Order: sequence, then C-alpha cells, then structure tokens
Amino acid sequence: MLLGLEVVKEEEELTIAEVLTEAVSIALLVGCSACVALLSSRLREQEADNLDLRDKVARIRESNAQWRADLADHFQELGAAIQRQFAAWGCTQAEQEVGLLLLKGFSHKEIARIRGASEATIRQQAVSVYHKAELSGRAALSAFFLEELLLPPAAQSPAGGDEFARPENGVNGRFTPG
Repeated sequence: MLLGLEVVKEEEELTIAEVLTEAVSIALLVGCSACVALLSSRLREQEADNLDLRDKVARIRESNAQWRADLADHFQELGAAIQRQFAAWGCTQAEQEVGLLLLKGFSHKEIARIRGASEATIRQQAVSVYHKAELSGRAALSAFFLEELLLPPAAQSPAGGDEFARPENGVNGRFTPG
C-alpha cells in the first residue's frame, strides 16, 4: 500500500529499480517492526517468569528461615554435643575448630585461609582429629555425627532392625546428642 502511494504521489516516472528499492526498504521496515513486536512480547514473558521466580525464591527463603527458627534449639544442642564429643576425644581447641569446619564442608585450603594457618598445619590437625576419634577420615567424621540423624525412624527403633549397613570405619553409634 505504501509503495502504491509512493508511485501515485511521485510526479516523475519511477524506474523499476527505484520501485524495487522502495519495496525492499518497506519490507525491511515491516520486518524490523515485526521483530521488535516479537522481542517485546518475549521480554514481557521473561519479566513475568522473573517475577514468578522471585516469588518462589522469597517463599523458599521464608520457609528456610521458619525451618531454622523452629529447629534453632536443636541446632544449639547438636553443636554443644559435637563440642563435647571433640573434648571427650581429647582434641585441642584448634583441632575442635578444624573439626567443626571440616563438618561444615570446608576444604583444607579454605580452613587454612579462615584460621590464618598453613594448609599443612590444617592437614595435620585434621589427621590428629581422625586419629583421636579412631575414624578413617572426613567422611567417617561426618558419618559419626550425622548417621543417626539421617536414618528413617523405623531404622532407628529397636523393632526396625538394622536395615542399613554401618560403615566399617570406626563409626559405632557412640554419639548421642544432648
């Protein structure tokens, strides 16, 4: 339609090349307009998805905060029980700190940076904790404290039997929180 108006409006005769050039220009303009409309539509969809994700994250954070608040006393009791167990093993204060950081999942390098010590010192303190606890390593240390917490209730009760094999690494259920 625009091309037709251009031909009618033009006082001089247009050549085929000029008509084709105008046609291509108009096609490009229409194509770009369609792309802008599609991109704008997609942007609105992504903004809506983004708002949904933000709402989900906010709900998860709220749920997480509520879960932590509900269990705060238990976490404190567990932390105190872990400290008592380290003391019962005869761990020094430095070894206890390294042991706690190991339980939290930090690497030897990260613990060295946190504590301002060399990585070799942290490795030696970790080995000392494992030796004093008669455990084979980091996984056994974690299992010692978490094993009973992670079993289904039926497996924890005497009637539930011993459905889950315990690792042969020194973990023997000696730990009881509280």
